[in-house]
Amino acid sequence: MKTGKKLWSLLLALVMVVSLLGGAFVASAADSVTVTPDATYGGAVLNMTATKVDDQITVFDLASIGFGTGIAKVDDQITVFDLASIGFGTGIEYAFWFEADGTFSFDQDVTLNYQGAVKAELKAGEVTGIAGYSECYLTLDDGNMIALIDKSNPGNFGSLAADTAFDKFPGTVSMPSAAAEEPAEEPAPAEEPAEEPTPAEETAPAEEPAPAAAEDAVVYVTISVAGEIVAPSVPVLASDLNADGMFDVDEVLKCAHDQLYPGGAEAGYASSVGDWGLGMDMLWGDTSYAFGYYVDNAMAWGLSDPVQAGGSVYAYVYTDKEFYSDIYSYFDKADAVAENGTLTLTLYAGSFDENWNVVFAPFAGAAITCDGAATEYVTDENGQVTVTFDAAGSYLLSAVATDGATILVPAVCKVTAEIAEEAAPAEEPAPATIPDITPAFAEGTTTYTVKEGDTIRSIAKEFYGTIFKWRLIYEANYDAMEGTDMIHVGQVLQIP
Repeated sequence: MKTGKKLWSLLLALVMVVSLLGGAFVASAADSVTVTPDATYGGAVLNMTATKVDDQITVFDLASIGFGTGIAKVDDQITVFDLASIGFGTGIEYAFWFEADGTFSFDQDVTLNYQGAVKAELKAGEVTGIAGYSECYLTLDDGNMIALIDKSNPGNFGSLAADTAFDKFPGTVSMPSAAAEEPAEEPAPAEEPAEEPTPAEETAPAEEPAPAAAEDAVVYVTISVAGEIVAPSVPVLASDLNADGMFDVDEVLKCAHDQLYPGGAEAGYASSVGDWGLGMDMLWGDTSYAFGYYVDNAMAWGLSDPVQAGGSVYAYVYTDKEFYSDIYSYFDKADAVAENGTLTLTLYAGSFDENWNVVFAPFAGAAITCDGAATEYVTDENGQVTVTFDAAGSYLLSAVATDGATILVPAVCKVTAEIAEEAAPAEEPAPATIPDITPAFAEGTTTYTVKEGDTIRSIAKEFYGTIFKWRLIYEANYDAMEGTDMIHVGQVLQIP
């Protein structure tokens, strides 16, 4: 949300100053290390095994530059800073930097956090690749943190330097591979060192392979502009545009605009690298810079945040462009079937706790809309609402605050209502199939030839008066469209 973004922008500005004062650094990757902090985790000694990790780390604590409390100098060469005052832990963070193909595991079950929320619960001995876990951290019993950074995708850590030796870490960092080489030098007279360049050449290719580009995959994208839903949880075929082996928010939104916005991403979406990293310049044709975006209903830190195949991205333009007071909200179901015409949903809305962590709670008193129109349904004190549909068909539900002060970023639930055949009169099947479509096409279908600039939603708007009926066209032309919502100029569509 925007308030959190302002704090994080300030934090990044301060971090940039620290990194500039720290100077340049050179770090080399160790094949394998075992990290054992002095502090316990869950009351027990913790060991982390990491591969392809740099032999220098980043140590930071914002207290030294005005955040939090306490002294912040470890020595003349490094500065540490404490994120406690804004909710990112109560101690010092020790960041380990991994190559793109690096891995990590722990000898006990651990919880990895990301942006103050749980990212993953890992089992003891579970070997995990760093891809998708950059900027995650775990908190030790003494309040200090161990962070994991992917060098190929450092995100907001890109301005920090890994300029601190392992011996500054409060614990032990052992390198078994380096220790194993020492005995090998003793028995060998002079020939074995001479042969070692060959293994060195053999290992070199291990660093060389860049991660393979991720295969195209579906990501569900929702976009709203000042409270109007323009793309409701649409399946978008995401591409790994920079071939780094993963999808990020920027790539997903570019693909979404290419597939959904008239004129494509060139006309409707833009991003650029600025002082604080990759930032959004235009969303759905809007250039107000009043943007927010979430991944899987968790606030994103930046456009470089990873997105999983099958995951969701919600990007929006604020309604309140002065104070950025819009509150992100979501239903517990983004896509649901209303069996026998009945569906129960829970609405959640976000806020910041006293430590500036984003927290969600059920939202009471929100009025439910259906296909953009008001209904009589309102969420109860538990954020729940049960909606009944009189006819089978496809619907889009959202919610609006009714207190006159709260602005909700509109939640989205796409509903397929199923009504038992017995409930529909035998004489009038048409009304039971499509609830409120313009009757001109109820008796059959007509055809439409796609023109330049058309999208399936703009065609739905032309024929039905709302973009939310696009699925009727999609389902009627499913085979011709090969299961996607992409259309091309000259294509003839059946309009039911």
